[in-house]
Amino acid sequence: MAILVTSRSPLPIPSIQQDCAITFTELGPPSDAVEPFKQLILRSHASELRLYCTVPTWNSSSDNCLDLQELHQLRTKFLILIHDIVQALRSSGVAASYVLVPSSSSHCIMCAGGCSDLASAVGILQKTRLDNRHGVLLADLGVPCLIIT
Repeated sequence: MAILVTSRSPLPIPSIQQDCAITFTELGPPSDAVEPFKQLILRSHASELRLYCTVPTWNSSSDNCLDLQELHQLRTKFLILIHDIVQALRSSGVAASYVLVPSSSSHCIMCAGGCSDLASAVGILQKTRLDNRHGVLLADLGVPCLIIT
């Protein structure tokens, strides 16, 4: 089941403290991220889960999408990853679904928490420089998060 949330404005960015330490684990290509993320979710969640995911919209100041073709490729990779993770979770007995939220962030972010957790993650990541290009990062931002750059 997929739900598309439409909005005219990007996610609200809450006030986040800058001094929080974030540890990123580089997972390589998107296909290599499915199993570690699934295992992390299985350890921390019950039998039902909704993933909240940002879908980047065009932002001229984007640091990882130079043109609309790169933005389209990033979104395509992310949607395939979402479907792979949902399928892996469902095959493990978790009733998984997802929500897509348009965002002005230049990164695709998937959180295994609520919409407020996703907004917090976007806020934290906008203040964090991610030098990894074309990879998948795993972070614990209060909830498990995957970031595609």
